[in-house]
Amino acid sequence: MTWVVAILGALAGWYYLGQVAAAPRMMMHLVDLGAYQVAGDRVVHGVSVYDSPLRGHTRGVFEFVYTPFAAIMFVPLAFLHGTVFTWVGGLTNFALLTGSVWAALLVLRYRWDRHTLIVGPAAAAILLLCEPIRETVGFGQINILLLLLVLADMALPDSSRWKGALTGIAAGIKLTPIFFVAYLLVTRRFRAAATAIGALVVTMVVGLAVLPKDSLTFWSGAFADPARVGVPENPQNESLRGMIARSLGAAFGPQLLWLAAAVAIAVVCLLLARRLSMTGRELPAVTLVGLTSTVVSPYSWIHHWVWLAPLLIYLTHLAVRHPSLPTVAVLLVTFVITSGGVMDLVHLHYGSIFDIPSHGPFALLDHNAYIWLTLALFAATALWLRSMRPVEERAGS
Repeated sequence: MTWVVAILGALAGWYYLGQVAAAPRMMMHLVDLGAYQVAGDRVVHGVSVYDSPLRGHTRGVFEFVYTPFAAIMFVPLAFLHGTVFTWVGGLTNFALLTGSVWAALLVLRYRWDRHTLIVGPAAAAILLLCEPIRETVGFGQINILLLLLVLADMALPDSSRWKGALTGIAAGIKLTPIFFVAYLLVTRRFRAAATAIGALVVTMVVGLAVLPKDSLTFWSGAFADPARVGVPENPQNESLRGMIARSLGAAFGPQLLWLAAAVAIAVVCLLLARRLSMTGRELPAVTLVGLTSTVVSPYSWIHHWVWLAPLLIYLTHLAVRHPSLPTVAVLLVTFVITSGGVMDLVHLHYGSIFDIPSHGPFALLDHNAYIWLTLALFAATALWLRSMRPVEERAGS
């Protein structure tokens, strides 16, 4: 099976590189990485990263929305230019993606051996056909870094004194991963949750020490300012809030509906994830939490949905270890929904499912496909856990 993955990875990687070579300005433009470079340069020269957009002068466009600690982390980018900048941007994200595959396999309790070593970069190449991964690499975004930090953290044994630290650092870069602290709490890993909070506080202290003015700006309210991101009804906002705003309008009522629905979804997710973790299924539990954090976030671009990558890894694991028509069908359907750049192979000239023109109720379905997929996973997980209960009861009797 290792060599099957290696061959598929080589083919997928060659196909992806062909697309990059054919349209480098579209496939590897690194627009967001360039904005991060501006943030790093401002830190070097003592200019605020929050007082004005990183590029242009339009409010809500290219404003810095990450923490002061993240701005400090981007300082090395200020010294990279030209071809070096492009190569570093592309190869670093691929390396982080490979590390994420390895971390996911370790969470699945695969042994670290030469087979795992080979599967890592091969599976990463295949995942370049997943639209959120493609966009993250193309934009030079930090989403795969956050994915790796959390997965590597969850791969640590619960007995490790450092478990939780990487999750706290991820939350110290971008606040969304803080939802994993709730997951650690509901799974009764209190020391790991405390470690995560401690690591987050350390990043805040570092930010305050290096960028005191920007830290005051960010933590006194800029982090919650929706105007810094854009209007919620933006067609690219693939979050629950975006779906509701586009469907019902952005008035006060839908905002309350979003808050109520987001809380309900978060609670259901944590209950399901707790049950999955208790039955030894850590990767699907962590993946469900990651997907839910993207659903309930006020603003989620398509490239924020990198948690679809470990979902595809887990579904592939199930299809290989427990082959059946349902598992293979779920894997194929999920791949079709999340794929990017592969429709050309069947002469459909759409980048992803979001590019397919549709109107009325069909637009509500396919233009919010990742949200519906996550909710379908909720239902499938609940049904599977319910079917497991009689088996566990018979085993215990």
